[in-house]
Amino acid sequence: MQKVHVIAHTHWDFEWYFTRQQARVQFAYHMAEVLQALADNQLDSYLLDGQLAIVDDYLQTNPDKRAAMMRFVKARRLFIGPWYTQIDEMVTSGEAIVRNLQLGHKLAADLGGIMKVGYLPDSFGQGQDMPKIYQGFDITATVFWRGMPHEKNARYFYWTASDGSKVLAANIKNGYYAGVDLIENDDAAALLHRIATDTQAHDLALPVGGDQRAVDFNLKDRLQYANQQTSDFELVEDNYPDFFKALSTSSDLPTYQGEFIDPSASKIHRGIYSSRADLKHLYDRLEHLMVDVVEPMMVIAAHQGIEAQDGMVAHIWRAIARGQAHDSSGGCNSDATNQDIYQRSVEALQLAESVRDYLLRKLASGAPASLNVFFWNPTVRPVHQNGEITLATRGKHFSLKDENGEVVTYEILKQVKVDNAVLRRDPAQEKPDVYYRTTIVVPLTMKAMDWVGFTLEEASQCVANRQPSTTISNAYYTLTFDKGQLVLVDRRTKQSFVNPIHFDDGGDEGDTYDYSPAFQDWLLDLTLAEAEVTGQQGKLVSELVFRGQWQLPSDLAQRAAKKASVEMPYVLVLKLAADDPVIHFEFTVENTVCDHRLRLILKTPVQAQTSFADTPFGIAARPVIDPHLKDWRAIGYHEEPTALRPLIHFANTHDDKTSWTFLGLGEKEFQLIGDQFDQLAVTMFRGVGYLGRPDLKRRPGDASGLQTKYVSTLDSQLLGTRQMQGGICLDAD
Repeated sequence: MQKVHVIAHTHWDFEWYFTRQQARVQFAYHMAEVLQALADNQLDSYLLDGQLAIVDDYLQTNPDKRAAMMRFVKARRLFIGPWYTQIDEMVTSGEAIVRNLQLGHKLAADLGGIMKVGYLPDSFGQGQDMPKIYQGFDITATVFWRGMPHEKNARYFYWTASDGSKVLAANIKNGYYAGVDLIENDDAAALLHRIATDTQAHDLALPVGGDQRAVDFNLKDRLQYANQQTSDFELVEDNYPDFFKALSTSSDLPTYQGEFIDPSASKIHRGIYSSRADLKHLYDRLEHLMVDVVEPMMVIAAHQGIEAQDGMVAHIWRAIARGQAHDSSGGCNSDATNQDIYQRSVEALQLAESVRDYLLRKLASGAPASLNVFFWNPTVRPVHQNGEITLATRGKHFSLKDENGEVVTYEILKQVKVDNAVLRRDPAQEKPDVYYRTTIVVPLTMKAMDWVGFTLEEASQCVANRQPSTTISNAYYTLTFDKGQLVLVDRRTKQSFVNPIHFDDGGDEGDTYDYSPAFQDWLLDLTLAEAEVTGQQGKLVSELVFRGQWQLPSDLAQRAAKKASVEMPYVLVLKLAADDPVIHFEFTVENTVCDHRLRLILKTPVQAQTSFADTPFGIAARPVIDPHLKDWRAIGYHEEPTALRPLIHFANTHDDKTSWTFLGLGEKEFQLIGDQFDQLAVTMFRGVGYLGRPDLKRRPGDASGLQTKYVSTLDSQLLGTRQMQGGICLDAD
């Protein structure tokens, strides 16, 4: 006889096709049911979805319920944590995951106890580094639903990471809602036999709950009924920590390693890596600012006697953590919800930038009076690189001197004349107050966590300007645009590459969950051949600027008719900095097209079989063709296992002769394409108009999200100005 551990729970996305505000109202009434059921002993225990964000919101408006919650948490009847939000594991950085868990742990501990189970029942894929992350928090077990590949079908197993970290895993492959049948269906035996497949373990887990599902007050009666109906199983009311304690006595559980991103038990939605690219760029920028600048600067300031604002830092990380939730990060939400996600990131970014600016001013106030321009190195590594700063001067010309009084060479990137006159109703009465706003680059050498200062002085002579040229070079590369062709020369290997950068644009008849090619697609190769090209060669920074417009179909109907009636203007800037092996790019488009996907393509000499990209704490090597691309329907996969792959900060293709790397600043999706898989395609953005659509070309069946209703998401078309940036790096080692 097998023992079935029945676990009462709720799955509560704090935002999705509904807003956070709507969810808060419903959750407040749900918590009244939970506390009543526990107080009246109608339930032995209850799991609040493993995340504290919903509890955080609840206690803000219901502080009088804190004592009752604490009483049940301490009694091990109400289980909370360990997360703040249920993250997306594939595009969230390691630092952000750790902060999410730290925040969840702190709030749960303050309420009386942390459920030490890595509970992510709805995340769209399981990252390969999760066991090592869990081990760092003394979490020895995990629960998830999505992602297990066909050939790794055990329900219970040990999951290991590359460093040997190990957790006991339960794959609730029938879903976190499987136990609802126990409440609503009298055929308990059929349900129990379903959850007993793919395992020989004596102990089985059966979650009873679902999305915003009301508390099942009759659970005990239904358990009694089920036990009377079967002699093969014994059902007991339980919780996940005690279930795993029992499961750990099993001696025949297999061991698996790696990531799990297959659509076997459910849809996996690899298209969320590129959905709402604008939000991903914002949160990536915010996270970089916090990790690389604000927090290190706060440490430096504290060393100088300036009080750290820990509460402000925690507030910003709360906003980041909310943006990491699997639906929030994925962008697969209503427009109203995505507007909330956007606004939270903007407010957090403003706060982080304000902290940075204040600390810079405060730290500079203690410097010698002769210095008036400052650069800080907030990293733990010495730097030798260019620094960029915008200065305000009365005169057009100025000089910079270092702390020893030596003149410092700099280069002007941009200079604008500004009239700061006090406004009058009659402009003729305004007295001009002119100054110059000038953006420059300066060569910097700084020790770790140190600063350097300069003296800005008016001058009568202009600094040497960069020279106009459509050929630019640094120590690593030469870029030339001539007769409609871009030529890249790697100066270390003397190799030349003709038109290594181009773009493509194809239809997207998918939704916010998944990219899916248009049923009548027209894939357009977008080159730089017709661009207007200008360039500047400098000693510190050089750049090529491509300006143009591509003719594209306005929508799916025009694409089907192979008609391109609209222009999509673009500006591509390629930058080379002295002594920098990265080709930096800035790419701006005015998106005038609906239902399409725009990708940057790197044409490489590598004929790849495997792609590489970073993970939270490692590197993932993935086949360029999914092993189940041809048989996915036959083996019961819920969607085509596309070779779209996630990245956090970089994607790479290499062989034993050369290596090409894309460095992202918010771009999260790539794929190796071409007959020889020699092209690295990175999604810049994709635009779609619906939360979910049914019967897609690569995802048959019901719509994702809501199955019975089309939810329009005009904002997810990403019309208007789109700005992207990143880098490209070649290496011969």
